[in-house]
Amino acid sequence: MKKVLLALLLTVNVSTILNGGTSFPTSFRMPAGLTSQDYLAKTVVLKVKNNYRSACQVNAIEITKLQSIFQRVNASSVVKIFPNHQAPVTEFNEYGFKYADLSLIYQIEYKADINLVKVINSLLQTGVVEYAEPKYIPHLSYNPNDPSSGTQTFLTRINAFLGWDVWKGDTSTVIGIVDTGSDLDHPDLLPNLKINYADPINGIDDDNDGYIDNYNGWDLGENDNDATVGTCGVCNHGSHVSGCAAAATDNATGVASPGFFCKFLPVKIADASGSLTTGYEGITYAADHGCQIINCSWGGGGGGIFGQDVIDYATINKNSLVVVAAGNDNSSDLFFPAAYNYVLCVAATNSSNDVKASFSNYGTYIDVCAPGNGIFSTVYNNAYGSMSGTSMASPITAGVA
Repeated sequence: MKKVLLALLLTVNVSTILNGGTSFPTSFRMPAGLTSQDYLAKTVVLKVKNNYRSACQVNAIEITKLQSIFQRVNASSVVKIFPNHQAPVTEFNEYGFKYADLSLIYQIEYKADINLVKVINSLLQTGVVEYAEPKYIPHLSYNPNDPSSGTQTFLTRINAFLGWDVWKGDTSTVIGIVDTGSDLDHPDLLPNLKINYADPINGIDDDNDGYIDNYNGWDLGENDNDATVGTCGVCNHGSHVSGCAAAATDNATGVASPGFFCKFLPVKIADASGSLTTGYEGITYAADHGCQIINCSWGGGGGGIFGQDVIDYATINKNSLVVVAAGNDNSSDLFFPAAYNYVLCVAATNSSNDVKASFSNYGTYIDVCAPGNGIFSTVYNNAYGSMSGTSMASPITAGVA
């Protein structure tokens, strides 16, 4: 069903086969309902076809048809999004699923005053790209009118106490929190923070992963090693989500979490303005750095093949489970990454009963539901507070997973 929903959203003139197919879109229309706040201006994400691999450099594509368009639109930047990635050695995994190849995906930025859709269609018509689409910007999946206080009634609702009698998680299991950053010294988060001991803070990339001093996660939004929340008005979101999944439990401090002993890795995807400009790059980072579970409490109406490529990579190539929020529009309209193949999509219920929360999205792409109303958890600056949204239901599910 999710494959069908994705094809509907893409609004292309030919079918796009996501798993092993060879048909690629030849035209593009902007999905209905999107505004300029849902994608980066004058920015295109494209993937070059495999048979042109030899022409693809980290900062250039030596293909005449594409270079002609880049010159016409006054391209200021042509860069691989995942420069350290190589093509998979084999095409399929042991179960027959095709591995995702992220090595030929580029982000193009241009300066000319030319309509984005027109630029995308020009690129598609060259016949040398698998896809070209906007760089979509998702939004946080939480309600701004959060309750000011609450308790952890959701733990009883999901039978966490009985579950802990069976299993309390393990420190070798890492949950990637792909979000606005976290509170790295919070007394209820610090004990479960995943430390990268292979790359201590010394100004050197000791583990040769392309990131210098990523000892406590990474900030993709601002490209540095500080995954602490920013000052852009979304401070509490990532900290709260971190606690919903993996707050330290049985430590005589603050709150408990379903993940109990599990570690979490903060991956900040918000830029200085608070825009979630690197969400799918964040999923890739988490998958590449050993996160068996990856939580995404964000999304939007903009979805494309790039996002599905990344989900395929995390799921099939890296064997991670990507848990995502269903969205808070009280709607059955498509929401991404929730409607992609392979993700575990979580809608929200009330914390006192199993009724859909008034704000939660619903529909055929929902996989499971979890409490998301009045969830009490960690917030920035060593504090605690309540929030509501599928943003909370998703990390609770990630902790359970």
